[in-house]
Amino acid sequence: RLEQRTKNPAVNAGDAYLFAPQGAWLSDAYGRPASEERQPVNAGTNPEFGATVFFHVPSSYDGKTPATLEFTDAQGKLVRTFKLHLKEKMTPKEKEAEKEKLEANEYIMTAIQRREEAEKKATGNEPGVNRFQWNLRYPDATEVEGYHAPIAAGGLDNSVEGPLVTPGNYSVALDYGGQKSQQSFAVALDPRIATRSQALDNRLKLEMQIHATLDSLDKNINQAIAARDSLLEAVSKRHLTTTQAAKPLNDLDREIGNLVQMGIRSSEGDLLHQPKLRGHLAYLAADVGLAYAEPTPAMYSVFDELAKQAKTGEQKLQAAIAEAQKLLGEARAEAVRNATLALYTDAADYALTRGIIIPATKFEFGVDDAAQISLIAAALTRDSSRVCP
Repeated sequence: RLEQRTKNPAVNAGDAYLFAPQGAWLSDAYGRPASEERQPVNAGTNPEFGATVFFHVPSSYDGKTPATLEFTDAQGKLVRTFKLHLKEKMTPKEKEAEKEKLEANEYIMTAIQRREEAEKKATGNEPGVNRFQWNLRYPDATEVEGYHAPIAAGGLDNSVEGPLVTPGNYSVALDYGGQKSQQSFAVALDPRIATRSQALDNRLKLEMQIHATLDSLDKNINQAIAARDSLLEAVSKRHLTTTQAAKPLNDLDREIGNLVQMGIRSSEGDLLHQPKLRGHLAYLAADVGLAYAEPTPAMYSVFDELAKQAKTGEQKLQAAIAEAQKLLGEARAEAVRNATLALYTDAADYALTRGIIIPATKFEFGVDDAAQISLIAAALTRDSSRVCP
């Protein structure tokens, strides 16, 4: 931090300012603590992996002013964007309690919950100087809702994190309420690693292909999970009978189960439950990323096979989703019909007691994100009805 700040002029308390980052390294060793056997007594801690960015936000910052950090490559192509937010103020006692809570829930949190918690912690900032650590990765792929990723425990990661960038020049920009500042920095490869730049480019290209396939597969799985949840809700509200929903529910369960292992509920759950296609793609991405080297022919062959399976799986998912949506549409139409008749009957009966006949009217309904059907416009007005005295 001191080195970064000495390269920059003094910053006023009311200014937003981005300090020039130091260069970052791509390495198998950088950022990792030494093993207990080799670590000297009272040794310091190695720096974190990635690019360290220091920035200043005004002393008046209260979280209402939008703030982002944006990373781009040498060609100006966007690599990653992070939305910043006001860090929650906590006493030392509250911080300790929060830490204990997270540790207690570590193995029961879903992969999405873990990621959200990590990002929340990383992007929290406060008035004054802040520190942000970029892990030098592209954005994560979509994760499956409700999926519990097993802990690597020395093995390959089963995650959807994005690929590492390649060596080169990069820029980071701080946007604080439309006020922008930008700094450049270099990402270099550990000189002890002997490889070709083309090999790293090829590795990134394959990783991006795996990443895109995994992202598309998980999005389709989430659509299927949402369709299944909608069917179950329709049954619970008696818009559909159990018999009506049985086949599409079974089809969705089968196709989802063929692509992702949802039975894992512990850190070593993959020992009891066989990984499915989503896991195979994640493990392949981790395998390709193990070495700063050219991917092997076997890696390309495995990806080609998994990509074919993903395409077939998505087609089957979409067919099951379409069947569910058709049934939900029929149930929704029936629900709207019943609501329309009930509203009209009540209104017409009441009007008759006042000597008024309503021969025609209209009702406008809408469906919200929770699939709730609601009346969304004024009803039984003179503009929307024909009334006879």
